[in-house]
Amino acid sequence: MPRAFLFLLAVAGLAVAARAAEFRHPGVLLNREHLQLLRQRVASGVEPQRTAFAALRASPYADPAYEPKPRAVVECGPYSRPDLGCKDERRDSVAAYTQALAWVVTGDERHARAAIRILNAWASTLTGGHTNRNGPIQAAWTASVWPRAAEIIRHESTLWPAAEVARFGQMLRTQYVPSILTGSTENGNKELAMAEALINVGVFLDDRALFDAGVKMWRGRAPAYIYLRRDGSTPLLPPSGETPFWGNKGLTTPLVDGLLQESVRDPHHANMGFASLVNAAETAQQQGLDLYAEHGDRIIAAMEFQARHLPPNSAPPPPNVELSLQPTWEIAFNHFHHRLGRAVPLMARVIPGNRPTGADLNHIAWETFTHGAVGSVGLPTGPEGRR
Repeated sequence: MPRAFLFLLAVAGLAVAARAAEFRHPGVLLNREHLQLLRQRVASGVEPQRTAFAALRASPYADPAYEPKPRAVVECGPYSRPDLGCKDERRDSVAAYTQALAWVVTGDERHARAAIRILNAWASTLTGGHTNRNGPIQAAWTASVWPRAAEIIRHESTLWPAAEVARFGQMLRTQYVPSILTGSTENGNKELAMAEALINVGVFLDDRALFDAGVKMWRGRAPAYIYLRRDGSTPLLPPSGETPFWGNKGLTTPLVDGLLQESVRDPHHANMGFASLVNAAETAQQQGLDLYAEHGDRIIAAMEFQARHLPPNSAPPPPNVELSLQPTWEIAFNHFHHRLGRAVPLMARVIPGNRPTGADLNHIAWETFTHGAVGSVGLPTGPEGRR
């Protein structure tokens, strides 16, 4: 066979491989058809989006005059001591995402420009990264949310100049990635947030290596975060081999299906980890990789374990476990119930009373609006697709 022909075959093969490795944009939690559906549902008054979007618009995060508070260095100590820009940065990242969603639905350019103003403010100011003990988890939370906003504005509008987009991308690469790339041996909510952040940043930067690093981190930590009886008498360990805390200050609870690693700590931290686990799987799904299928039984068990003890089910909780409604579960419920038709009966009774979910001060935001009963809209290969 002539060498020239072999060369052309090789080039063609490389081109096919390159196309296969491309990311879909927008593709962090949401895709183009998904965004269009949200806009249509609000315009038509369809629930749960109508009420959920009204809550979003009433939030201070949606004020078109919102002003960011960027810092050159964000220092976050344990228990927020010190808090030098930590809450400000988290608020600003959620505000950017909120403004981007508000713009998609209303078409009001003030929201898009507000999102750009926030993104640019941090990209032009943050130079010293995230320091002190909680610096890495701070970087993870905000690097999970920034790309959600940036993907929408970059790929759905023409308002953000390329030079500013590049500067923002460089900020993600230099001010966030170094803090999260090596993961965490502490409580699972931290490493799962880092996994989500790497996946989201990888999509925005079109960086397959970062995306794959996040997927690897997720695959290592996810089965160690939610217990199933088949795991045996002790929960699975993360790749670090270090045993995470399944109790709190000496208190423990019996191991049952769906118990989260931090359930005894408090419901908020337990569900911060759950939300990161699910958000990462959702973005991977948007890119054609079905992480849900790898640990779907654990995710469903975690939802059902919690829902059993929440209204209107309201069974007495296990010893030393406190449960309360949280601004999450909607993304996972949509995937398993609405996309796959899987039975999640206890959570199905909880979801209506938990709507509309809002935005916490970390990385959970507007799940009822974005994913309430949206099904498989815009997914590249359908819910069963994987690569």
